[in-house]
Formats: sequence, structure tokens, C-alpha cells
Amino acid sequence: MSQNKKYYWLKLKEDFFERDEIKIIESQKNGKDYINFYFKLLLKSLKTEGTLRFRDAIPYNLEMLSTITNCNVDTVNTAINTFIELGLMEKWEDGTFFMIEVQNMVGSETSWAEKKREYRNKKTMSSNCPDNLNKKQGHVRQEIEIDNRDREEKNEFWENWNKSQVKKSMKISKLEDLNIANRNSKVLE
Repeated sequence: MSQNKKYYWLKLKEDFFERDEIKIIESQKNGKDYINFYFKLLLKSLKTEGTLRFRDAIPYNLEMLSTITNCNVDTVNTAINTFIELGLMEKWEDGTFFMIEVQNMVGSETSWAEKKREYRNKKTMSSNCPDNLNKKQGHVRQEIEIDNRDREEKNEFWENWNKSQVKKSMKISKLEDLNIANRNSKVLE
């Protein structure tokens, strides 16, 4: 039995390069390098819901990001600071970098779904052949297919999305609590 792998991809809107943030980045001295680096970070964070951590154990630092993306450390440093300033990225208290937009840009598919899609495409193409049209002339065929696996994958996607939103909300709540505690401790001093 073959493994059921999951494939991820980025979904870019048609006006991605028309956005103000992207235009600002591109207009900088090494802007094209920064955009290339941004795409590499988005791709690196696909499976981890936007977080950039080494094996889910430790946050990547600038040197590590430079190494894994094959970019200059100065480029990485300047690009990350720019991304944070423009609201494309966050740096959490534990040092984890978070790609804000990745959750809205991710698409995924299992290998089974890919095979099913290819099968449907072949089936559609073969049914449009002239030989098949002559054989089917005068016959009406209605086919209703309910695919439980597709439904399960959609349910799994929404469950994972919901869990990620809860985690994100909990992290934000913790950060707000820490911020309030920090402000309260400053008032006491």
C-alpha cells in the first residue's frame, strides 16, 4: 500500500505584485532579493501554519534562515525588519518568526486526491472522443458521485484550521496577559 502524501502550494492573488507593501519592498535597493526571500519563507512555513521553527523545537535565527534560503545574512536581516515593519511578518517573544499571510495563501492536496483528479480528467477527455460520442448518442446518463474521502479531507482541513485559530488566539491572549503584567510591574516600580 502506497503512502498517502500531502502536497502544499501557495495561492497568490492576481494582484499580489500590485499591493503597496510589495511595491515598497521591490522599490528598495535589493527589493527583488527581498521578495525572493519572502517567497522562500512562505514556502518554508506552509506545513507549520506560518511559524518558522527548526523541527518544531527552536526558532530559526538570522544565520539559520540565511543558510536554508541561500541568501546573504545582511539581506535576511534587512528583509525581515522590512517585513515586520510592513506587517507581513511577526517576531514572537520566544524568537519565532510568523508569516502572517500564509494561512490565507495555502492550498493542499493528498496524493490520493491528486490521483482521483487525474482519473476524472482522463475520464472526461476519453468521454469527449468522437468514437465515444457516436456510441453514446441517444443515451442520457446521469452520474452522481459522492466522495467520502473528499468530504473527510475538507472536514480535516477545517478542523486543522479551527485548531490553528484557537492556538493563535491563545498565543495572542498570552501575549496580552504578559503585556498587562509587564505594564502593572512598571507601575509598581
